[in-house]
Amino acid sequence: MSMRISTMQIYNGGTAGIQNLQSDLYSAQNQVSTGRRIVTPKDDPIGAAQALMVTQSSAVNELYLKNQGAADSKLSALDSTLQGINEELVNIYEKSIAAGNGAYSDSNRKAIAAELSERLDSLVSLANTQDGNGRYVFAGFQSTITPFTGSPVTYNGDDGQQKLQVTASQFVTTNLSGNDVFVNVVDSNGVSTGQSMFQSVQDMITFLNTPGGSAGSPLYTNALKNINASIDNVLRNQATVGARQSSLESMTNTAEDRSLQYAQQLSDIEDLDYAKAITEISQKKLQLEATQATFAKTAQLSLFSYI
Repeated sequence: MSMRISTMQIYNGGTAGIQNLQSDLYSAQNQVSTGRRIVTPKDDPIGAAQALMVTQSSAVNELYLKNQGAADSKLSALDSTLQGINEELVNIYEKSIAAGNGAYSDSNRKAIAAELSERLDSLVSLANTQDGNGRYVFAGFQSTITPFTGSPVTYNGDDGQQKLQVTASQFVTTNLSGNDVFVNVVDSNGVSTGQSMFQSVQDMITFLNTPGGSAGSPLYTNALKNINASIDNVLRNQATVGARQSSLESMTNTAEDRSLQYAQQLSDIEDLDYAKAITEISQKKLQLEATQATFAKTAQLSLFSYI
């Protein structure tokens, strides 16, 4: 039994076919112009979902990379400050050794004491170092308060640890408390001196300003020993900062490798095979032209032409 096809059906079917082919051709041309196989989710729903997951993972990884960079910047600045403190202490220690020379007069020792007083002020200034945001780096969580003030110098901060999340499961401490660096001084054997770095330097200044002082004085020997312990304490804190930076470097290398992997995954999912796409465009153009020609001839058919 034959099926009757109305003129309306012929027109509607032909028009729909042409529109579908035009839509396919437009999509293919759009892919070539953007260089992407998936321009809209309908191009490949599964691939689009995969691309979204990879993009989200990459964004999180970039955030960790940014935090790693910020942490390394903070630690580098901290290490630079510790190096300045160490240089001041080494100079103070060397001047103090020289002052133990029995040939030095009281006036010679007072001249050295005056220089050490200047260097003590420099140490306090370094202890009150601020970062680029105006926050004190050795104050713990009390970073808006000047950590070291007064005479004798006292600590106004706390032992708070400022941390940044650098991976999904790891945090890096980006500061050192003033207590660890300047107050609770421990020598190379792990023995506490029982006094701050500032007090040790002040004891040496007091000795040098005392007429008739000798290198055998307990005040001199204890002050010299405690200044040396302060140097050891700073070096130990520098080693701690260096270990954190080394760990960060490994994390950053891993995160950068992961960024490349995500970029490659996204490329594999989304990027266009140009040769294949151009061939497909040629085929679709040929199909469209053939369909349009066929529809034009079919549209001219009418029963009245044969009456």
